[in-house]
Amino acid sequence: MIEWYDKPWSEVVKNFGSNIYSGLDEEQVKPHRDKYGANKIKMPRPPKLGKLIKNQIKNFWMIILILVSIVFVYLHQYISASIGFFIIIINFLFVVLSEYNQGKSLKTLQRLNMGNARVVREGRTLKVPAEQLVVGDIVIVGKGEVIQADLRVIESDELKTNESAVTGKSFIAEKYETKIIDKELKLSDMKNILFKSSYVVDGSGTGIVIATGMNTQISNIIKLFLGEKEEGKSFNERLNGILNLFALFILTPLVAILCIDFMQKENIKYILKFSSTMILNSTPQTIIVIVSIVSAILLKIAKKQFIVFKNLSVMEKLAQVSVICTDKVGAFSTNKMKVAKIYSDEVLIDALGSELRQGISEDKDVNIYRMTNIALLCNDTKSIAGKLQNPKDDLMEIALVKFARENGIDKRDLERTHKRIKQISFDTERRMMTTLNVVDENCRANVKGAVDSILARCTYIMKDGLEVEITDEDIEKIKQADIEMSSECLSVIATAYRNFIYEPSLNENIESHLVFSGLFGFENTIREDAIEAIEKSEFLNIKPIIITEDNKLTALALGKKLGTISNIQQILSGVEMDNMLDEEFKRIGDKINIFSRIDSRHKVKIIRDLKEYGYTTAITGSKLTDLPALRVSDVGITTSSSNIVKKLSDIFVNDINFLQILNSIEDSRKIISLIKKIILYVVTNSTAMITFTSIMHLYKREVPFILEEGLIFSCIAMTLSCIAITYQYKNEKNECDGYIIDKTIIKDNMSFIIFNGVLMGAAASLAFQFGYSKGVMFAQALSFGILNLNTVIFTYSFSNKLFFKNKLSNFIVFINFIIQWCVLYLISGKNIIFNMEYLRIIGIVIVIWFIICLFKKFDKEEIYD
Repeated sequence: MIEWYDKPWSEVVKNFGSNIYSGLDEEQVKPHRDKYGANKIKMPRPPKLGKLIKNQIKNFWMIILILVSIVFVYLHQYISASIGFFIIIINFLFVVLSEYNQGKSLKTLQRLNMGNARVVREGRTLKVPAEQLVVGDIVIVGKGEVIQADLRVIESDELKTNESAVTGKSFIAEKYETKIIDKELKLSDMKNILFKSSYVVDGSGTGIVIATGMNTQISNIIKLFLGEKEEGKSFNERLNGILNLFALFILTPLVAILCIDFMQKENIKYILKFSSTMILNSTPQTIIVIVSIVSAILLKIAKKQFIVFKNLSVMEKLAQVSVICTDKVGAFSTNKMKVAKIYSDEVLIDALGSELRQGISEDKDVNIYRMTNIALLCNDTKSIAGKLQNPKDDLMEIALVKFARENGIDKRDLERTHKRIKQISFDTERRMMTTLNVVDENCRANVKGAVDSILARCTYIMKDGLEVEITDEDIEKIKQADIEMSSECLSVIATAYRNFIYEPSLNENIESHLVFSGLFGFENTIREDAIEAIEKSEFLNIKPIIITEDNKLTALALGKKLGTISNIQQILSGVEMDNMLDEEFKRIGDKINIFSRIDSRHKVKIIRDLKEYGYTTAITGSKLTDLPALRVSDVGITTSSSNIVKKLSDIFVNDINFLQILNSIEDSRKIISLIKKIILYVVTNSTAMITFTSIMHLYKREVPFILEEGLIFSCIAMTLSCIAITYQYKNEKNECDGYIIDKTIIKDNMSFIIFNGVLMGAAASLAFQFGYSKGVMFAQALSFGILNLNTVIFTYSFSNKLFFKNKLSNFIVFINFIIQWCVLYLISGKNIIFNMEYLRIIGIVIVIWFIICLFKKFDKEEIYD
């Protein structure tokens, strides 16, 4: 880009062998495409289903299940084999398809390669697909069209573009063809360059393509975004790790039993059938299905609260967050501003007080009237259907229109009288905006912008309606008023003007010899819950980092008001970061609480360094230029309506209210605590099934419906119980020992798993032995009843109180209990189920187990309300 903005357009056209009237010849197109590259941004391909299936099959527990299913086929146990293959397919559907759909989100970026362009070739104007553009093409652009490649402007007819996707700046950029002699320009200051993915908001123009595809500026953002790799294992990989560990855990008793069988010279088919049955019944294959169902429930609950998580893995990461970088506006202050103070005629006036109660008139408030007129004429706010809308989302401009209305001045009436002729849009280099308006058959330049930028261009000052030369004393008083308002947490802009007796061209330096008219101080009201949010962040041990467009003095006042900083050394500006060595920033980076006037490059640097300090980071962003920072951060949160940004972010929220984000973190911590409980619940019940199956085999007891029981046990009893646990997530602790779901959950709670699992399995085995004298069906019904009903009751071992505080959770447990009775009735018949001895044994065991579960909880600690 630097190669072309500082050269005349005629030289650029000549360099690429093009012609402004006829464009390229057809025989030039292919050589140019070969030399400079195609106009296509290369995107990574989404993962192939075959590869995902292969990765899932490689898991140890999955290999075991496949072998077991094959063994059942060999033994002609086709129903059992079908159950095994059904479990495998279900797990594939939940794991493989979820990962495949997640990978497909990158396809959203393909939209950057779509669209058409008007191009001049061989003297004809053609409409071609964007991908056919090559360097050297002459392209015509007009209002409403998207720029399909990077262009050097050749001709501009009041051409204005929105290039926030590339520069991150929300203001409208005015474009012209003149070369710019400057070697250190920011992208937003390249006024003779049109960037791919920006769009024309007004005017028209012609440009020559100077970069295509992977050489465009927007591709640099995409490359940075795609260059950041996910760290560590994915959620599904760690879930598979738990299953692999438990599969090894199953093999320990299985190997011991098989050794005994071989010593007793048991039939090989008998051994194969038992081994396959034990593995199929005991492996907690339903963990993935249950966790998927639970996550769907939790994500749906979050969506009702207007928080959309990409997946459960994002919740897990959010639970670990220890620092949040977020914009001031929206997070800590409202999305509204109001004029709070005015500096005019060496007097600081309270705009919210009684001094302006009578309104503003040209007769008695000539200075304030003039500066208000400037603020309205140099303003892009429109009233549409009675609602004020600003194309740049400039809260100050909206506030100025409201202030004027309240004081009897209407913007539309003023614009009808003083028609706008020309405009010089705001940019980061000048930090001001200028419009040229008609005034009594003459012209006036109306200027508003940063105080220091405007003061540097003022040679006069308006006093009592008269223009006099500005003095050093005047300048000092203005600066002092600026400091005073900034110290009160107000954002300050200056207004000035210059009269012309002719209509000047934009090539003239019309922003010089200005007349200073006054200052406006804007209050961006702090949210009512901002202080509460800061207090809660301390409680949750989360560091807030505020990003603001305010100057350092205003930022200091804000930080003190919120209680996040005590001195100006805790604030760093983008300019300071640009002039600071990396080593110095790394030394002070974690001591900074507010960053002032930074761009997307700075955000990436901040996040990377915070991660090096050991923080788990979250950042908010809404523009395409924020994508790299959203990607670099552990958790990227967006409010953007752009499908690209929304789909590639981790979390979408309607409002970046800081307290709401903290509430989401607190909920995520509770949810991860709950997921751990669910995994422990499933694994413990699987241990009970291992115990039951092993004891039955050692005693040479044949249990006719053991596989069917295993399916009911896993798919109905445990699933419903896990859903019951899920709905009590609000009553979970907001702190837990760790926020990562992995196999350490099993290792750290092995004693709990073995004690409860063995106890449930042993109770069912003893019941079988006790009832065996009354027949196999009676013994089976007794053992299944104890196993299934104890599994339901075991759910209460995971409630924080005596029972669940959530009524729905208790209701689901009750329904599960009834369903298990119905299943037992279907398997065993009413003669067994309603046998008094059966009911007496079941009742005694259930009561004892119920008491154990109520008073021997997994987690006895009090919860945070």
